[in-house]
Amino acid sequence: MIWRGIAALAGMLAFVPVPPVIAAVSGGNPQPASGAVRIGRMLLHPCATPGALCGRLERPLDPAGQVPGRVGIGFEYYPRRDRTLPALGLIVATEGGPGYATTASRNNYLDLFDPLLDRRDLLLMDNRGTGTSAAIDCRELQAHPIQTVAAVGACGRTLGRAADYYGTGLAADDLAALLEALGAPRIDLYGDSYGTFFGQVFAARHPGRLRSLVLDGAYPVIGEDPFYGAAGSAVRRDTDIVCRRAPTCRDLPGTSLARIGRLLDRLRAHPFTATTADTDGTRMSVTADAPAIGNILYDGTSGSLNDRELDAAARALFDAGDPVPLLRLIAENVRTEGDGLPAGPPATYSRGLNMAVSCMDYPQLYDMTAPFAVRRAQAAARIAAKEKADPGVYAPLTIAEWLVVPLDLSELDMCLDWPVAAPPYPPGRPIPSGARFPAVPTLVLSGELDSLTTPEEAETVTRQFPAARHIVLANSFHVDAVGDTDDCASVLVRRFVATLDAGDAGCAARVKPLRLPPGFYRHAAEVPAAVALAGNRAAPDGLAQAAAAVQTAGDALARWWLAAGDMPGLRGGSFGVAVNGNVVTVTLHALRWTEDLPVSGDVAWDQMSGAIHARLHWPEATLEAAWNDRQTDARAVLHGSLAGREVIAETWAP
Repeated sequence: MIWRGIAALAGMLAFVPVPPVIAAVSGGNPQPASGAVRIGRMLLHPCATPGALCGRLERPLDPAGQVPGRVGIGFEYYPRRDRTLPALGLIVATEGGPGYATTASRNNYLDLFDPLLDRRDLLLMDNRGTGTSAAIDCRELQAHPIQTVAAVGACGRTLGRAADYYGTGLAADDLAALLEALGAPRIDLYGDSYGTFFGQVFAARHPGRLRSLVLDGAYPVIGEDPFYGAAGSAVRRDTDIVCRRAPTCRDLPGTSLARIGRLLDRLRAHPFTATTADTDGTRMSVTADAPAIGNILYDGTSGSLNDRELDAAARALFDAGDPVPLLRLIAENVRTEGDGLPAGPPATYSRGLNMAVSCMDYPQLYDMTAPFAVRRAQAAARIAAKEKADPGVYAPLTIAEWLVVPLDLSELDMCLDWPVAAPPYPPGRPIPSGARFPAVPTLVLSGELDSLTTPEEAETVTRQFPAARHIVLANSFHVDAVGDTDDCASVLVRRFVATLDAGDAGCAARVKPLRLPPGFYRHAAEVPAAVALAGNRAAPDGLAQAAAAVQTAGDALARWWLAAGDMPGLRGGSFGVAVNGNVVTVTLHALRWTEDLPVSGDVAWDQMSGAIHARLHWPEATLEAAWNDRQTDARAVLHGSLAGREVIAETWAP
């Protein structure tokens, strides 16, 4: 499964020459020899990143020697801060994708493990074919966020015989060789998303090197369904869970899933194409049809935003004939295919490596060693059988609709044209036959609402490790310890690494539900009015404006993580985002969530405390609003002035 996305169309591999063994690979230029530090057999040099030492280990592309070539494995090593006391161990973190560079996510891992780094070292290794480890660059594949079967096959052909040698099994062996070269003790290995797949493979191939294992957003190496049916079950369950727990949705007639089913029926009968703005303001043409809705339903990397808005966007289309919110959501999900960067650098995220791993290691409907025509026949036969036995596996989508959802989600035919010549292990089996997972302390984390790596799949993983504990975080999505704003998953991970016991996990049940907008509206007067408090002098239409202004701010805040420069508002204006430590500040420039209310000002969110404070203004009005992001059913308290009348009120927090 491709858990953080990939792309489309064929390309040309740029096989990066291997630099000398001793090199500073993160900053670009080798540092003076006087700064070198010897760790084990390795001579490391200061990186551009403060506190880090960089190095490179040469490894054969094919350890068996059948395919020539070598690959340099780049890594960053962060020595413990306190050298006056004995070291307590080495933490190794590994990224997802597959295809993302672990070193490019260094800040995430440094933040996650910071309280432990006084007496523990941290190692970040880029898997072969990613980041500083000769990142694969299939150029056309890299340049387009939506992929095709032909493009994936063309990428594999540019790799030639090397196409078989980027799988997880060899990457895990690279890490073992690096640990040996560094003279490292047993490690505490943390993996998120695809990193959990890597972690399982490493555990099976090199069990003696583990002290502990954390799998954050896990899916199984052994026992995965090649149809990935767990995703359909998760979508059907989670769609209604999100609505039932939100005060702005729970009292609506019917169910959220039924409303989305009604939307699909309408778009099946009457799909339409329109132009809308993507996340950077560029106008783009999008089609509203069933596969577009499938992309929204199943795109777990944007899960919180999609679950927040799809129901309301469907209601806007039905109730007011307003397609704008739905079109925006479709466009945002097109942009977040892959890494969200249509021409992004392969050193940050290699779509070619993603394909190489996916086609080598993940279960397929067909025999990857068979000729292409045979694969197609096998896939067609299994899909036909599934249509008869389980036609609702992807409901509310049909199987036929699922097959035209972008390949990094549907993926059933993704590897039909990927060449396999002489693989180092049987495709789909990166773990040796008969291998068992070790009885090392293992912590498995799942987001309750994760449709990419579902709690059901994580439970399959948990049962396979003799000393594993599975914790499901309520109201949470894909990967929970990295960027944790709820102070739960990250705390559990650090406690587990420190003591080999996650301890009390009561916080997992207390993560607040997702807050949903009450709807989408063309005019501020249509927005459910804020509730007047003692001292309020504003009229009902003013209280509706106040509520609309708060929802305008919340609409921008929900998108802070998408921002790259100024982003367009739903119906006009723009907003920008600045991050300073733990505080995210969103600045509004005549932002229009409704057509008639241009809101300016700023919203500051302290991610540590959860406190949110907005200062907003529009013609003849100023308003301050405050609420706490961690509070269930949070209410925003409002105070300000509208047309000379004092506003004192409260409304549902966005």
